[in-house]
Amino acid sequence: MARVLGVSRSGYYKYLNRHKDRSVAPELTNFLQEKWLKSRKNYGFKRLFQEVKKSNLPYGARKVRKAMKHCKISGKQRKQFRPLTTNSKHGGRIAPDLVQRKFHPNEQNRIWVSDVTFIRTSFGWSYLCVILDLYCKRLIKHRLPQLW
Repeated sequence: MARVLGVSRSGYYKYLNRHKDRSVAPELTNFLQEKWLKSRKNYGFKRLFQEVKKSNLPYGARKVRKAMKHCKISGKQRKQFRPLTTNSKHGGRIAPDLVQRKFHPNEQNRIWVSDVTFIRTSFGWSYLCVILDLYCKRLIKHRLPQLW
């Protein structure tokens, strides 16, 4: 058989008798699952591998990947933030355009405009409402409710 394969007899038998370690270390799988659950199933390979290195466990990147695959551990993919906007294709009443796209008034306090902006804070979302005078671009009023 060794002659057919083009290898030496000793090499062939060495290949047959080699020890294949296909098992995943239970210490590593327990560690990975603990850290993954602690992160609320957010951590992926990079962060889990950093945790393994911090803990001085003797496992390399391949072993960590294999253990993650074995335990079906994967990190959450971050989704791009998309703010909610107004749905203009609704069946409700649409307010008339009183300004008629003429944004350059001739006198003060003739046209006021407002806008609401979403601001992410450590406590959640906050909403900033601003009212401006279009003539002098002066801030008339603003409101940022404190949610904390």
